[in-house]
Amino acid sequence: IVLYPNDPLPDDGIIDVLIHRKPPPPNQSTQTQPLSSVDFLHELDRQTQMIIIKILELQKQGLLTGKSAIPGTAERLTIHSDVTMAELRRLRHQFITYTKMHPFEGVEKISTLFVQYLNN
Repeated sequence: IVLYPNDPLPDDGIIDVLIHRKPPPPNQSTQTQPLSSVDFLHELDRQTQMIIIKILELQKQGLLTGKSAIPGTAERLTIHSDVTMAELRRLRHQFITYTKMHPFEGVEKISTLFVQYLNN
């Protein structure tokens, strides 16, 4: 619609668009995220850091072969080559960013999901 200074305002059209319009269908931007526990980010940071430290210890001792046990989870870590600290930090940062965008409930799942993330 093009309006010129002398044209009357289409009041009914404006009211229909602003008030009577059907809301858009729900999607990721319009739905509320589940509430996470108060210390979720702290636990996320702590548990992922502990897993990285454990991986580096196992790697240093030469025990990181095949499927390695990681404390805090029944999930086994499968890494076939040496990984640098920088690469592990990058993967950890990606996991934390993903988790902030797609939160889940339960801090007990953090270790398992992080090991699954590293395996993939």
